[in-house]
Amino acid sequence: MKMFPFAHLLALIVGGIILFMLKRKYPKISILELIIISILYVILVSLFTAPAQDFFRKLIGLIQLQ
Repeated sequence: MKMFPFAHLLALIVGGIILFMLKRKYPKISILELIIISILYVILVSLFTAPAQDFFRKLIGLIQLQ
C-alpha cells in the first residue's frame, strides 16, 4: 500500500468538498448535521486503512472456533 496516506487523505478532501457543495445547494442543512456526516465519513474511511483491517483479521481469528 504505497499510496496509503495519500489515497485516504484525498478521499477525505473530496468528501469535504462534496459536503460543502451540498451545504451551498441545500441551505436548510444545519451545521450539526454536516458535522455528524463528516464524523461518520471519517470513521468509514478509517475502516479501510491497513491497521483497521489487521485489527478485524485478528478479531475474526479470535472468534473462530478451531
